[in-house]
Amino acid sequence: MFRANDNHAQQSLFESIQWMNPRIREKLYKSWAPIFYEQVFCKIDEEPFASLYGTTGKPNFPVNIMLSLEYIKHM
Repeated sequence: MFRANDNHAQQSLFESIQWMNPRIREKLYKSWAPIFYEQVFCKIDEEPFASLYGTTGKPNFPVNIMLSLEYIKHM
């Protein structure tokens, strides 16, 4: 069963980045992670992969997470 992953679009109230040390948070924002999130992760279209999943059974693991991990692996 295919479900698109849109959970990343809305921040959680208890997200760890809100509770981070400000110095560590600043380092995170200056790293490659926010650029990767905006330029790669958010632009992955999951709909072409919907045909690979059946209509019954367990929901899929988010395709954009799997593809992002593959991109990072091959960097």
